[in-house]
Parts: sequence; structure tokens; C-alpha cells
Amino acid sequence: MAESESVANAAAPRGHIRLAAPMSFGVLQVAPVLPAFLDRYPEVSIDPHLSDAHVDLIGEGYDAAIHIAALPDSSLVARTLVAMPRYLVASPDYLAKFGRPDHPLRLTEHRCICYVSTVGDTWRFSREQGDTAIVRPTGPLRVNNGDAVMPLLLGGSGLGILPDFIMRGALNDGRLEVVLPDWKVSGGAVHWVTPPGGRRPKRVEVLGDFLAEKLSARRSKRLDRSRR
Repeated sequence: MAESESVANAAAPRGHIRLAAPMSFGVLQVAPVLPAFLDRYPEVSIDPHLSDAHVDLIGEGYDAAIHIAALPDSSLVARTLVAMPRYLVASPDYLAKFGRPDHPLRLTEHRCICYVSTVGDTWRFSREQGDTAIVRPTGPLRVNNGDAVMPLLLGGSGLGILPDFIMRGALNDGRLEVVLPDWKVSGGAVHWVTPPGGRRPKRVEVLGDFLAEKLSARRSKRLDRSRR
């Protein structure tokens, strides 16, 4: 068995990959680069499972998962693919009507739109001076998909936290504003997570490397456009 696995890893990557990824990130960031991966590795097939719900990587038989969050303590093996900042944002209309909080703990006085995902139900902040703050947001809406949060934020229904890739355009054109810019929201990275154990199959390793390469290039392009 060990010899056959060694031979397989030495050959061109082949076989099937079951991949779990968040819905919005999978649609907007992962799916667009998969054709290039399949061209590069024609003997590999991929079954993406896109959902913002928590998945049991081992129990449900996934080869790998993508997480955009601060990772919990776990026996799973994780590597960072690319930085992906998350920001607390609100529309100018909301801020004009309800005011701008001057500290994370003031968020308990605001209408928070909670994006319920693997991050959990708390918002964690830190700043360069070493201060930290943990907030359990309250508000009229709890949403389990990042894209569904956007129209609520744009419509002035509240403030909320989303990753850069979903709302970069709205930040650039002023439809949303960063709130508490001196405070950093935790969990600003995309992680490649695999089950514990020995060396991963080559097909899984090359997909992780490929996504790190392509996602970094896409992030660089977004940053270049935002600076213009």
C-alpha cells in the first residue's frame, strides 16, 4: 500500500478531489480559476461543495476545505493561502442616521447585521496599541451568506463585517465606509485545511499550491485597482 501511494505521488497528479468552500468565495474566487487548473492537470477531477455551513471534513469525507476565518483549535492541518482582510462597514446613510461608533464596545448600541458562519457569533477586534475587544453583536438580522449581507448594508439596515473580496467595489465607490478604521477585525486570511495524518495525495497538494498562486494574483489586481 505504501509503495503504491509513493508511485502515485511520483506520477502526474490524478484522481478525484472533494473540496468544501464558502458559497460566495467559491463562486467568485475559486470557480473562475478552476478551468485553468483542469487544463494544467487533466487527470484530476474536482467536486466542489459550496456552503457557508460548517462541514465535518473527516466525517463527510472531504479531501480539503477553504476557510475564511480565525481557525479554531483543531487536529486539522492548515496553511494560509492569501491574506483576506475583513472590515466593519456601514452605508453613509446608516452612519448619518445612527452615528459612528468610536469603540467596538459601542457596537452594542447599534443595529448589527450578523453574518453567521464558521467564525461564530462574536466579533473580535485589536489595534496596534495592544488593545483588544470582543463583541457579541445584536441586531434585527442574522444571515448565513455573505452576498446576502450586501444589500442589507447598502440599504442602511445596519452595520456588519464582510471580507474584502465581497465589498471592495462598494468601498471604492463610496457606497460603504469602513467603521472603526483604527481597529483590525480578526480572521483576515484564507486557509487551506486538510485532514490530519501523513503526506497528502499529490492532487490535493497541487490544488492547494495552485489556489495560493491564483488567489494571490487576484488579490494583487484588486489592490491595484483600488489604488487608482
